[in-house]
Amino acid sequence: MKQTTKKIVFISVYTFLFSALIFIWKELIFPSHIHEEKYVEPELSSHFYDLEHEHFEDFDAVTQEELDSTIKKLIYENYSKKYSQWEKDKVDFRFIPSSLREDIKYSYLPIAEVFLYNKKILSRIHDMWLILYKNAGHTRGRMKNGHIHMYNPESLTDSEFLAVLIHEFWHYYDIHSLKGSAFWDVSQNFYDISWQSVTTMKPNSTKEDFVSGYSMTNQYEDFAETYLYYILHNEDFAFKSLSNLALQKKYDFMRSYANVWSGPTLSSYSLQDVLPYYWDITKIPVDVKKFLQYMQEDI
Repeated sequence: MKQTTKKIVFISVYTFLFSALIFIWKELIFPSHIHEEKYVEPELSSHFYDLEHEHFEDFDAVTQEELDSTIKKLIYENYSKKYSQWEKDKVDFRFIPSSLREDIKYSYLPIAEVFLYNKKILSRIHDMWLILYKNAGHTRGRMKNGHIHMYNPESLTDSEFLAVLIHEFWHYYDIHSLKGSAFWDVSQNFYDISWQSVTTMKPNSTKEDFVSGYSMTNQYEDFAETYLYYILHNEDFAFKSLSNLALQKKYDFMRSYANVWSGPTLSSYSLQDVLPYYWDITKIPVDVKKFLQYMQEDI
């Protein structure tokens, strides 16, 4: 009896130690996303922002009248018929103060709902809040604690609001939905293209390997900016990837894990000719109406 008890204790201790060693080895060799959120959406340097801002003008891709007539019909009439309450509850919209809901009910809120309630996007969400603040913050958007926070949306153009939302959503998906095995993070396949650590680029990396200046901030911002470029400016991205191996690998990764198209992926919603360099992808004006009309087809 004593021998059996000792054997059980020995096996239990051995199993615990072996599991602990595996966990430590995994964290050392394949670090998890546990510290990622502190790198998400760092405050933009005013120097760089002022330097690049002159290249972009404020742009309203859709008028208030178009939003009231077209988007209101798409969202408040169509989507409610096609989704169960359980699916809707995966995304919770919150407003600070609550009066902000009325201020943006027919402008920015429909934009957020069309994107987040797209079937392919919603399938990647477990439980997420979109929290909208009337007052400005240090950044326009931030993904923290599994929720997207957006500040002073009324100060943004329709185009910029949509782009910031998509950017922050990919941070959410990266951390909370895009999973690999117990020993490998799928996102690492992307990071390894240009990064040797979170904030250190590979020695042979060049500016041309990145979709924007902001994507060079750290590997997580590279991830989110590249996704945004893929979603809204796919044709431009595909064109640039033809002459750059790093961009080609990043484009191929997004095509494998980020696709929201049912048909051919080669499309673009950009309202300007492709430029050789961007500081901030969210500042590129896009045809919001065209994009939302596409997205709502999968509602």
